Amino acid sequence: MKDLKDGIRSHVRIDFKGQVHKKFRGHQKGERCENEARILKALEERGCPYVPRLLEHRPEEHYIVTTNCGQPAPEISRTKSDALFADLERDYGLRHDDPEPRNVTYCPRLGRFCLIDFELAEILPERGGIERENSGIWKVTWCSLSEGGTMRDSNDDAYLALEVSPGGARRFEAQGEALLEPSHLVLAVSDGMGGGSAGELASRLILAAVKRKAGDLYEALHCHGEEEASSVLRQLMQNAHEGLNALAAEESNLHGMGATLTLVWLSPGHLHFAHLGDSRLYLHRAEKTTQLTADHTRAWGQWNRGEINEFAYRAHPRRSALYDALGGGHSGIHPQIESHPLQNDDRLLLCTDGLIDGLWERGLATELARHGEPTDLAHRILTRARENSRDDDATLIVAQIAQL
Repeated sequence: MKDLKDGIRSHVRIDFKGQVHKKFRGHQKGERCENEARILKALEERGCPYVPRLLEHRPEEHYIVTTNCGQPAPEISRTKSDALFADLERDYGLRHDDPEPRNVTYCPRLGRFCLIDFELAEILPERGGIERENSGIWKVTWCSLSEGGTMRDSNDDAYLALEVSPGGARRFEAQGEALLEPSHLVLAVSDGMGGGSAGELASRLILAAVKRKAGDLYEALHCHGEEEASSVLRQLMQNAHEGLNALAAEESNLHGMGATLTLVWLSPGHLHFAHLGDSRLYLHRAEKTTQLTADHTRAWGQWNRGEINEFAYRAHPRRSALYDALGGGHSGIHPQIESHPLQNDDRLLLCTDGLIDGLWERGLATELARHGEPTDLAHRILTRARENSRDDDATLIVAQIAQL
């Protein structure tokens, strides 16, 4: 194993599987080991996606094994670091004892910053803002819109609203409302790629695959929980990827066919998502808008790390060049799969990159913060984006979450 840290308080190593081994040393080593194990278990139960997962705990040896959350992020700004620790406290009810940039890492697999070292962290008392129990009745109201661009005749975007229940899956209309018990709700957008009609076909094939596999995911969530749900989502993405590549290999006119996919699965009190490409998922909560997904482009990575500003990002000549997508001849994929707790009055936006072309981050946040029903918000957002750019296809879904 390779040493990562060999200090007075702990010896940290990484094995050939990428798992992190931590041996506690020094003052109160037993108490610190027990606390970190307890904290990591609590964060997993609460659906926090950007912390290590506890894989093994040997209390008699003061030893834990966790997943790897990437490399240190020494260049992260203090503002970004503070925001991450504040989100941890607000969304998951946990206070880190050392909220410093040295406890922030960057994980390429997740495409985001993560937090580590919880040996002295504390779980906060219950408060109304933290929703962890599947209690009460949850309602989702949504509106979906899609408009073709001027660059081509076809619209390569597609969207899906799907009710999944013990009786099977049922496709919804472009707008509506649904209760999340016993049914769940799937919302998804996809942007197809490829010449001729290949892009339009790809996005529709992807969403058809989602509908076929929805029953498996519903069963996983009900019978096994979050870990099994993540596995099913990952397998869904892999199957869709292989299916597109296989079809493109058989038909010469479909060469290079691929698609993005941003899929949200809503169950009582929880949001699960799977994502690949540069379509996006935003969460608006408590007057703050956060992009939950990572664009799989190198230009977005530069912007996200603060290496370039938004103007430079939008003017970047390879802003839309994807390094990961479904199909497209890619040999393997690394989808972003996460789970988050829902809160009353959460607002979600799923969209393809054509919408982002015409709406900067500040403008998007302003629109999501406005009062109104999802139908009004969706039309306002699309109208404002199209006033600035109509070249590409643009698709969006606005969803409002309510706990009754």
